[in-house]
Amino acid sequence: PAPFFVMDEVDAALDNVNVLKVCNYIRQRSDDFQCIVISLKDMFYERSQSLVGICRDVGTNSSRNLTL
Repeated sequence: PAPFFVMDEVDAALDNVNVLKVCNYIRQRSDDFQCIVISLKDMFYERSQSLVGICRDVGTNSSRNLTL
């Protein structure tokens, strides 16, 4: 199986130019590994193959998810 990585806000301290470099690197190597990127930057969202959002549902005091 392919290696699997979880990257938690790896882009937090990066400017847009360097975020784009990370995005391009992940895209180019996507045949070699799988990864989940946790990010708050739009640039990662725009270049992703799929999105999963998780939020708190105050009414039921539980988490909800949305997959695109």
